[in-house]
Amino acid sequence: MGDEIAMKLGDVGLTYRGQFLPVKEMVFITAGDGVIPAIDQVRTVLPEGVSSVQLASVLWCCKDTKDFDIADKELETEYKKYPSKLAVTCVDDDFQGSDMKDNEDIVESVPDFLPGTMAIVAGPRSFRAKAKKYLSTRGYPSDTICVME
Repeated sequence: MGDEIAMKLGDVGLTYRGQFLPVKEMVFITAGDGVIPAIDQVRTVLPEGVSSVQLASVLWCCKDTKDFDIADKELETEYKKYPSKLAVTCVDDDFQGSDMKDNEDIVESVPDFLPGTMAIVAGPRSFRAKAKKYLSTRGYPSDTICVME
């Protein structure tokens, strides 16, 4: 308790390979410290006039509510800047024995695919695989999903 962690991101860029341009909505599905690059991308795409993105949603999953301390203040700051453009959902579940489709909070917070939507997945390897599989059940073509490793 009270420890601090400093992280410096490298050059993180997302490449959209889908055919549905422009990208108007970004859906981030993250776990653990995978939220850090998501926050960086939100800061990049949401300011008025810098991108075609009109809406972003961040789903952040952690094993334990205390794990949200990693970046909850930074995420809250971004939400306060863009309350009409940013939706945030925090879920305390590690998905070891369950599927994402079984969690009501996730089902409600992840929209079905619409043209112009890009999904970004970040977190541990097993989580990334489950998230990508879940997105495909919601209609996301594989070329609209960017997996941050």
